Amino acid sequence: MSLDLHKVLKNSYASQKEQEHAFKNDGYLFDKKLSNHNEQVYYNPSKKKLLMSISGTHNISDVGTDLWLAAGKLKDTNRYKEADSVLKRAKQKYNISNVTLAAHSLGGAIGQYIASKNDRVYTLNKGATIGQKTRSNEHAYRTSGDLVSLLNANSTRMKTLTNPHIRTSNFVVDAFNAHNVDNIKNKNILI
Repeated sequence: MSLDLHKVLKNSYASQKEQEHAFKNDGYLFDKKLSNHNEQVYYNPSKKKLLMSISGTHNISDVGTDLWLAAGKLKDTNRYKEADSVLKRAKQKYNISNVTLAAHSLGGAIGQYIASKNDRVYTLNKGATIGQKTRSNEHAYRTSGDLVSLLNANSTRMKTLTNPHIRTSNFVVDAFNAHNVDNIKNKNILI
């Protein structure tokens, strides 16, 4: 059984209590020891599948990480190092070499870099820098009008989706709405 990308990404911003129960009906168990407010780890013991979600910018320290990303120094940040460590420990704990990573915005940039070639990466509105490409194992999505992923808009594996939330003639409001995870609700993008 596949999971809906919208549900996985939306869940990455939920409370830990909500995260613990999010995918139980799908056979995934929440790993409390490896998960935190930035990364969530789920394991499906019957299918031997590992899922890791990475949230985007959601607190003040992430703004600093965004600046490091813009400067091309994402790998030097604590946020990057934390996600890389969580992924390595999860692979070791569950003896899995191929993980499914789902990530939004800043999390998408982090997920792209920490993933190995065996992993599958799903990103939405991934933070990008000039010249950044999508990787061969990445399924990349962006919403039209999203500024965070604009520099990645013409990448080979990038699929631009229609923005259902353009409601105003205010550029700032429309760009903000274009970045919302809910833009892919009911798009049936399965991971």
